[in-house]
Amino acid sequence: MFGKKKNSIIKVMHYEGLDGFIQDYPCTIEIKDDIFEIKRIKPETTVNLSITQIKKIETMEEPRFMMKYHNNDGTTDKGIKKYYLIITYISKNNEEKYIAFWGTIFEYNKFLDLQNKQLNNQKSNSYNL
Repeated sequence: MFGKKKNSIIKVMHYEGLDGFIQDYPCTIEIKDDIFEIKRIKPETTVNLSITQIKKIETMEEPRFMMKYHNNDGTTDKGIKKYYLIITYISKNNEEKYIAFWGTIFEYNKFLDLQNKQLNNQKSNSYNL
C-alpha cells in the first residue's frame, strides 16, 4: 500500500488543439518519462508530445481562458465551474501552438501539479536587457 506510485493519469475533456479529437470529448493525459501522452477514449487514439517541445503549461478558470484565447468572457458554466489546462508547445513545423483541456475542481488541483512540475523542471535562463 505504501510506496506505490500514485496514478498520474488525469481524465480530462479535450477542448481544442488536436486534429481528430472532438470538442468536449473525454481523454486522458499523462506524463511518461519525457513524453506528454494524450489518449482519446473511443476510438482509442494516442498523441505523444515530447516534453522538450512544451514551452509552458497554464491553468485558469473558464472566463479567463475565454477572454485570453477567444476574446470573449462567455461561459458555458451550468452550475459546475470549468478549469482549463493549456499546453503551449513548439510544433514539428517550428510554430507555437496550444492544446486546451478542461476539467472540474477535482482535476484543477492535478492541473496545478502539472504546472508546478513544469516550472520546477525548467532550466534557468539568463539574459540581458
